[in-house]
Amino acid sequence: MSSTAYSAPAPTALQRTFGAPTSFARLSPWAARGVLAAAAATIAWFVSVSLSPSAIDFAAHPRGGHTDIELYHAEILRIHQGEGYYEAANAELRPRGYPVRSVFNWRTPLPMWLLGMLPSDAAGRAIIGLLAAALVAMAIHGVAREANARTGIFCGILLIGAVMPCWLKDTYVMPVVWSGVFIALSLCAYTMNRWGLGVVLGLTAIFFRELAAPYCAIALFLAISQRRWREVGIWIVGLLGYLGFYTWHYYRVTALVSPTDLAHADGWLQFNGAPFVLAIAQMNIFVLLLPQWVTAIYLPLAMLGFASWNSPAGQRAGFTACAYVVLFAFVGHPFNQYWGALVSPLLCLGAAQAPAAVLDLLRRSRGTAVSLAAP
Repeated sequence: MSSTAYSAPAPTALQRTFGAPTSFARLSPWAARGVLAAAAATIAWFVSVSLSPSAIDFAAHPRGGHTDIELYHAEILRIHQGEGYYEAANAELRPRGYPVRSVFNWRTPLPMWLLGMLPSDAAGRAIIGLLAAALVAMAIHGVAREANARTGIFCGILLIGAVMPCWLKDTYVMPVVWSGVFIALSLCAYTMNRWGLGVVLGLTAIFFRELAAPYCAIALFLAISQRRWREVGIWIVGLLGYLGFYTWHYYRVTALVSPTDLAHADGWLQFNGAPFVLAIAQMNIFVLLLPQWVTAIYLPLAMLGFASWNSPAGQRAGFTACAYVVLFAFVGHPFNQYWGALVSPLLCLGAAQAPAAVLDLLRRSRGTAVSLAAP
């Protein structure tokens, strides 16, 4: 019998633990060995980067001076006291030494305005905390539908570390934290075949932070490629609405900026490559508290999990993860490590699939047949 023939034995204890066979179960032994070798080489490379002088880890070794979190809290307090967002931002950015000449250093008003209009800090923490709890629940349910209950629970545990900033007293105000939660909620909605909810949540993510644009572009592309024209129409209307919103924001900011204002010495295109990608992936409390070489193992395994997740939901999540890995290899300063809050919930979806992916690769590399039936 050919080594690529498949039988259908009863699921093993490991399969029952880590989920149904992945798309790697269809690989030939040589192809499986190649994937394992590539994964091992990638991990070795990332580990070497994490241990090198070029490693970026601002979260573990924060810089001195004012922080974005302090800025956001100050703006929220001013709005709560009756000031408008742009007046509050204008009053706080310059004294704190921010390079205000670039519009990209002015957050769009929705997050700060919303939190400033709420009656108390506790109300804002309650909203984002409930959204984070809903994300954990939806991810457990959605991933369990794609694999099994244990994989879903594992994903939920990983997500607790990713959404921890939502429940902390200070970090919940960061727009990138809100946007990351909405992106992950949108992905989970698509996993549950709730595309309408997925569109609304995805558009909400970009209104909270422009860094959600790659996810929205991928979602629109997938809707077009699958000829879901109603969904395409809603995405286009929503993104045109955001374009109008950002144009208004641009003109409000440029009216407050003068040519003598401080500007970045260089732009956002930094080409920081693997060190910055690792720093971004580290923004999950479970790996943030550990040496960065742990992240150097975690990130490739998460990407391996995405590669093994052969379903429309898995492809959507995998395309999004790849887009952000490529983007952050080129864009962002080392102090922008906190952008990792945008993708840390997303990476949990791939990492949850990793044990089953590795198991199937090991079995196929030995020429062992893998049952394609769900356990």
